[in-house]
Amino acid sequence: MNKLHFGCFNCPHEGWLNSDITPHIYIARIPGLAWLIFKIGKMTHARYEEHKSGIFKKIIYLNVSKKWHFKDASFKAICSSHVLEHLTLAGAKNCVAESYRCLSKGGVLRLSLPDLDLMIREFQPQNSLVWATNFFEANENSEKNMHHFMYNYSSLSELLINAGFSQINRRNYKEGICPDVQRIDNRPDSLFIEAIK
Repeated sequence: MNKLHFGCFNCPHEGWLNSDITPHIYIARIPGLAWLIFKIGKMTHARYEEHKSGIFKKIIYLNVSKKWHFKDASFKAICSSHVLEHLTLAGAKNCVAESYRCLSKGGVLRLSLPDLDLMIREFQPQNSLVWATNFFEANENSEKNMHHFMYNYSSLSELLINAGFSQINRRNYKEGICPDVQRIDNRPDSLFIEAIK
């Protein structure tokens, strides 16, 4: 496959190489383990149903904040939805640089993520605790599920340009040149950017 979807969790795209860091990838590869975890009350019914349907068997492990194991120019398209904000700034810089390296010339990187400008407009001093909790996703139990950095069009464009991307375009929901964009976009209230190598 020459299209990479990173950080897919339980939403793999048909026709893409889907990747994540979720331990469910490994649970899915041991027969009966998901059932056992479910039976002892450590997995929800909904998650167990996903295991039964084989969702996590469609996913490979990829830690995007480290060096990727793919060759240069391996993909014509790379996409991700609401992942970059869960990485440290150093991790995000690495992720964008590896995306650039692994894209073929003219390839597209499509990112969707929370829009910092929109979130700041929603800030109300009298409700700052609720706002900050949502901003950082501070109620998450795992640090990897919390927000570590936030972007607007300007800051994300700078990150992409510094990685070598030549064209940065803001896009609308389900619009753009990325393959399958009508199918892969699933969070309309997001910042959408496509970067061309």
